[in-house]
Amino acid sequence: MDRQQVQEVMSKAEVETTDVVGPERRAFLDAAFLEHLGAEMAGDVPAIVATFAKDGHLSFNGARYDTPERLTAFHKDFGWDGHGMLSDIGGEIVRLLYTHDSVVVEYLVRARVQVALGEAPAGRAVAFPMCVIYRFDEAGKLQSERAYADSGALLPQPLLPL
Repeated sequence: MDRQQVQEVMSKAEVETTDVVGPERRAFLDAAFLEHLGAEMAGDVPAIVATFAKDGHLSFNGARYDTPERLTAFHKDFGWDGHGMLSDIGGEIVRLLYTHDSVVVEYLVRARVQVALGEAPAGRAVAFPMCVIYRFDEAGKLQSERAYADSGALLPQPLLPL
């Protein structure tokens, strides 16, 4: 998915802002968010890691990844490069909320699970809700990415329709 496709997905989402987010600030946040999400959708793990500030970190369901090596390992293991736990990662952005330094994004993620879990075979399609809070510094780099995913959909009996 290229930058234009990501922007198109964003344009379909419900948007909320606070009073402190004017057009210039929103454009800044959108550009920083697009750089990060575009790298993810392209499967470019080095570019993903480059979107983080020097002291930036990712927290995924409470697990912290706070070095370039740990960020790289997480993004590969998750499947952003097409070879991890998930493949064919996509979906839709349901809602965007802007604050002065953050973009809060609600997703409906669609992917294929590439590992067998119990009786559920590898290669099956899944869909699950996910909420991510992206906080950016003044250079447009990620200070923190806090992601919360409903991993129950990865279990043998998915809860959401595909």
